[in-house]
Amino acid sequence: MKPWTTNLNYKKWKRDVTHHRTKKVKRSPKDMCRKGTFCKGAKNIPRKLMPQIYDVNAFSKKIKRKYNVRSRRLTMKAKALKPSQNEINEERVDDVIEKIGPKKKMRHPVVVSKDKYVVDGHHRWAAMKKAAPEKGIPVLMINAPINDALGVAVAAGTKREKF
Repeated sequence: MKPWTTNLNYKKWKRDVTHHRTKKVKRSPKDMCRKGTFCKGAKNIPRKLMPQIYDVNAFSKKIKRKYNVRSRRLTMKAKALKPSQNEINEERVDDVIEKIGPKKKMRHPVVVSKDKYVVDGHHRWAAMKKAAPEKGIPVLMINAPINDALGVAVAAGTKREKF
């Protein structure tokens, strides 16, 4: 048994995700996952249930100390990554593109799993995929597949925003 699976935060999150997958969800016309293949391969997790990691350094130390899960920083092309959430607001993506400017350089890393799914930073990732898919972006890669990476992030006490 993986140690984070006994955590109460994780158990509640798992129930919420399972419940969401049984419901019919009305999508916004501004949702980039509605159209085309932009979100192909998504894990169908609603945005409101995704972990929000505000301090990647503290997060990295915490998951190593608490669950013995390592992570590392590297650079990856935006087009090589896949979303785990199933909602990406195009207006917010366009705002991010405007903020990163013509050099298309990001300061904050996107958190990803070792199987290249985004754990946190979907709108930053989507902005780079839309504006400069070949450009490298900074990532913190959790050394775990997506289901475990999400489980560790939730069990570690990351916030989940109510959008």
